[in-house]
Amino acid sequence: MDAMLSDSLQTEIVMEPSEIEEFKIMPFAEIFITLLQTITERYEGLPQPGHRLQFLELQLELLDDFRVRLLQLGNAENGEGIDSKIAIIANTTHYIENVLVDWGQMLHFLNLYYYKNQSEITKTRNLLSSELDNSLTDVDTDTVFVEILSLYRHMKKDLLYALVDSTVLKARYCSKNYRRESWSRMTIMKDMRSYSLTPSACPMFELLGTKLHQFKKYLTVKLFIVVWRLVAQQIDVFLYEKLVLANTFNEGGAKQFKFDTMRNLLPLFAQYTDKPDSYCTQ
Repeated sequence: MDAMLSDSLQTEIVMEPSEIEEFKIMPFAEIFITLLQTITERYEGLPQPGHRLQFLELQLELLDDFRVRLLQLGNAENGEGIDSKIAIIANTTHYIENVLVDWGQMLHFLNLYYYKNQSEITKTRNLLSSELDNSLTDVDTDTVFVEILSLYRHMKKDLLYALVDSTVLKARYCSKNYRRESWSRMTIMKDMRSYSLTPSACPMFELLGTKLHQFKKYLTVKLFIVVWRLVAQQIDVFLYEKLVLANTFNEGGAKQFKFDTMRNLLPLFAQYTDKPDSYCTQ
C-alpha cells in the first residue's frame, strides 16, 4: 500500500473520475478498499478474538494513514484545476466513509466491537449508562470505526468548505465594480423588457456559473447539493451586506438590482432546485 500511495503522491491526480459514476472517486481508492477486504477475509476465521482485534487495529492504522495521504495529496495541489482535484478527493473521502458505515453493521465487525468494549463497559456501566442509551439513536455510533469515521467526516467537511470559500472569495473579487455602481442615480425603465443585466455583474455571474458547472461535473450528487446550497447562501448574504446595505438606491437602482437577482442570479441555482429563492432569502 505504501508503494501505491507514494506513486499517487508523486504523480498528477487523474482528473477523470472513476468509472463508478455514483462515487466519482480516485481509482486507487477502490484498490485500497479491496486491500482492506482481503485482510478481513484472511483473519475473520481466526478463533481468538484477541488475534482478530490485532488485525482490526492494523486496518484502522491503514485507514488513518490513507486519510493522511489524501490530505497531503490535497494540500500539495495548486494552480489551474485545483477545485476539480479537491472535489475528487472529497468524493473519495465520502466513499471511504460510506464503506465504513456499511462495514460497521456487519456481524464480523459488530462482534469485534463487542469484544473490544466488553471489559470497559463492565467497569464503567453506571457512569456510561446514559451515554449508551443516547448512542442507540445513531446508526453508526456503536462501531469499531467510530473514531476513524469522525476523522474522515471532518476532512470531508473541510474540503467542501474549501471549495465554497474559494468560490465565494473569487466572486467577491469579481463583484468590486458591480458593488460600486451608481445605484442612487439609475434611470427608471417603464418597460421591464428594456432591462438587461448590469454589465459590471457579468464577471461575477460568469464565475459562479462556471464553478457550479465544474462542481456538478466532479462532485457526487450528494456533495454537490451541499456545495451549491452553501454557495447560494453565502453569495446571498454577501450581496445583502456588501451591496444592498452599503449603497443608497433610487427607484431605478432598486428595479435594476431586482432584475439582476431575479432574472440572472436565481436562474443560476434554479438549474438545481425548483425553489432557488429558499437559499437566497435576503
